[in-house]
Amino acid sequence: MAGTPTYVGVDLGAGSGAKIGLFDERCDLQAESLLPIGRYGDTAESLAQALGDAVEEALRQAGADRRAVRGAGIASPGLFRSDGSYLLAQNLLFLNNQNLPALLSDRLDVPVGIENDANAGGLAEWSVLRMELLYWVFGGGWGGAWIGADGEVRFSALDWDGEDAHLHYTNEPGYAIPLEKLSLRVILLQHGVSYERLEQVLIEELDPPGGVVTGPSGSPDHLRAETLLSGPGRRRLFRAIVGDDDSYERFLDLSEADEIQDPARAGKHISKLSSLRVEAALTTDRVFGRILAEATRILLKQAHADGLAPGAPICLGGKPSYALPYFGPSAQRAVGAMGYMNYLRPSIIDERGSNANLVGACVVADKVAKGTS
Repeated sequence: MAGTPTYVGVDLGAGSGAKIGLFDERCDLQAESLLPIGRYGDTAESLAQALGDAVEEALRQAGADRRAVRGAGIASPGLFRSDGSYLLAQNLLFLNNQNLPALLSDRLDVPVGIENDANAGGLAEWSVLRMELLYWVFGGGWGGAWIGADGEVRFSALDWDGEDAHLHYTNEPGYAIPLEKLSLRVILLQHGVSYERLEQVLIEELDPPGGVVTGPSGSPDHLRAETLLSGPGRRRLFRAIVGDDDSYERFLDLSEADEIQDPARAGKHISKLSSLRVEAALTTDRVFGRILAEATRILLKQAHADGLAPGAPICLGGKPSYALPYFGPSAQRAVGAMGYMNYLRPSIIDERGSNANLVGACVVADKVAKGTS
């Protein structure tokens, strides 16, 4: 790697730590390392210093020329201002109102850009497809981005004023999209599921003020889409469907039966039950797919009005998206019946075994190095 242009990507996590990647001009990963979260410190300055040290160590180990680094990009949960500072940092609260890219740029003496991690994932998909697309990542919530054919994030949430109505449905869709409770009641009834039982589960888990789960802008007649369309949301549907019936547990070993109670680990076990044709899990995924189709309809109606190309692919990432074979057919049939030809497909980056956030951070690094971001 000595002498060849190098780009640095950082996937800033709040779990095990920050993944650091060294990339070539095509954003092909050349080397990867991890900065453990214990070395972050508790200030933006300490984190920038630790990241800079980790990048330089990665360059040394890879035998890369420090002078060949053209730029760096950071993929991070949260919302940002136009100057790169955090408007809302998630999980790493000491970063609120701090400009980590500027601090890291001073430390490395190269331009540094930052993007929301869902946007970064979308940019990673675009770096392969080179076409207009929607990118959705499911996890604890539902994030997403609309990437134009030119590789730019459309309707970014930069400088968001905090008003739900000012978030475009393609950006932070799970948070912004309102699902009508009456429509949900109809979908659930068609599958023999009680909406009242689901709402009881939601109230128990979310403990909303006044005991009423509300949607965007505090609407009592709606739910935020990510309440159901996420990893925890899929488990909430499963809980509502099984009720007090624990007969599904005979298909699981003791550790699996225990883990299915954990929102962070339940997904793979619900998928196992679906693969075994256990009716409660099949119903969960049929309902999840139908609700996803309804949210997709709401999103596409707005996006097409704003110029989204008909049939633009929808690429899905995040661990819950691995259950696409189970909930995907239901969602795709319903989306098609609504007249939309957008195809739900697994993330190409995920299929390649790459880290979408890290590859997207490289795209950000390339943009900022060229002065186009």
